[in-house]
Amino acid sequence: MEVILLERVEKLGQMGDIVNVKPGFARNFLLPREKALRATAENKKRFETQRAQLEPKTSNNVKKLMPWRRKWLACRSS
Repeated sequence: MEVILLERVEKLGQMGDIVNVKPGFARNFLLPREKALRATAENKKRFETQRAQLEPKTSNNVKKLMPWRRKWLACRSS
């Protein structure tokens, strides 16, 4: 099943990538958690219009994790 990623998914792709995944993974994980949309022509158009709104949301999530990551790396290197 082809899906459009709405955010970065580890080992799968970045936001905006159209990837092919197993139907169960899309149905049980990506779609319910709003991490992806089915890659239909209508959803592709919808994604392009919403992309500007989604990018800041994704970057805010990364910014929230940065202090935690620094602490983790500091503890790990000690």
